[in-house]
Amino acid sequence: MPNNVLLTGGNGFIAVHIISILLERGHTITTTVRAENKSTFLRHKFSTATQNGQLKFAIIDDITKPGTFDQLLKNNSFDTILHTSSPFVFKINDITDDLLTPAIKGTTEILKAAKIHGPTVKRVVITSSFASIVDRSKGNRPGYAYSEKDWNPITYEQSQKDPVSGYYGSKKLAEKAAWDFVEAEKPHYDLVTLCPPMVYGPVTQEVTDMKKLNTSSAPFYEIFSGQTKELAGPGVWLWVDVRDIARAHVLAIEKPEARNNRFLVSGGTFNIGQVADFIWKHYPERAQAKGVPKSTPANSYPEEGTYYPDTSKSKTILGLEYNSFEKMLKDQMDQFLALEKQLGVE
Repeated sequence: MPNNVLLTGGNGFIAVHIISILLERGHTITTTVRAENKSTFLRHKFSTATQNGQLKFAIIDDITKPGTFDQLLKNNSFDTILHTSSPFVFKINDITDDLLTPAIKGTTEILKAAKIHGPTVKRVVITSSFASIVDRSKGNRPGYAYSEKDWNPITYEQSQKDPVSGYYGSKKLAEKAAWDFVEAEKPHYDLVTLCPPMVYGPVTQEVTDMKKLNTSSAPFYEIFSGQTKELAGPGVWLWVDVRDIARAHVLAIEKPEARNNRFLVSGGTFNIGQVADFIWKHYPERAQAKGVPKSTPANSYPEEGTYYPDTSKSKTILGLEYNSFEKMLKDQMDQFLALEKQLGVE
């Protein structure tokens, strides 16, 4: 049954993939962007859907502003809301203003607006993160299976410590605020939260400069292009293909049984040494020419092992199947080559 979907943050790395899948499956979408010029690329990429009215745009310049979504919800009869808009940048000036407030208030504002002005809304799906699940104080936790039942214990005060703590805190506190809202306010819609770890894979956003790739793609490109001389992992052992987490969002609105569930969405474990090994194996001439670093035991898995994901719930309820790490890397590296050619990068 086609849905009329409100998608926040339509320019995001995951969101552009979500738009593609929603359109393929016959859903109608209104997506928010921060300014009119931010819709230009999407209008061009999805020109047929834009022209026939299957894809529309709404300007929301500040998702934290009280009432910011009210008019949009009053003027439309949305069935579902996909809230993907939240900051994922570590170059920030103020942890509260740049991370915590946008994540928490952006989430609660859309839930409030849907309750008051969205009588047709049946479900809200929120992009949370493995950051809201993992307990960083426990380290690698060899052999431990993280799942939806786990919550990061970080507090608001601890989130102020540094930008990385701020990011982890913003995701945990925003998701907790969403569940607290639903419990306290008993809205007419149900809630689903999706918790992906590091998200990798082909970029379908606009790329005008290889130096301005999205936050999670940039480190892989820096290895692929020889800019990185010493391998360093992201501090998280789990990953997911962007196409799989995008599919999870669409399945979360299509599967009635997903209601009021939280899902850990992950393709498994990885280490940064695997990325270098893959490049040397599949692109040896480039690796040699660019001086791509080689993996060492120091950038592999620790001897004692690591935690891993229990994703049985996402497979059972959502019916999600995951791409392999190798497929994701091949598709991402081939796309890097295509982008270099397109942008005239030597």
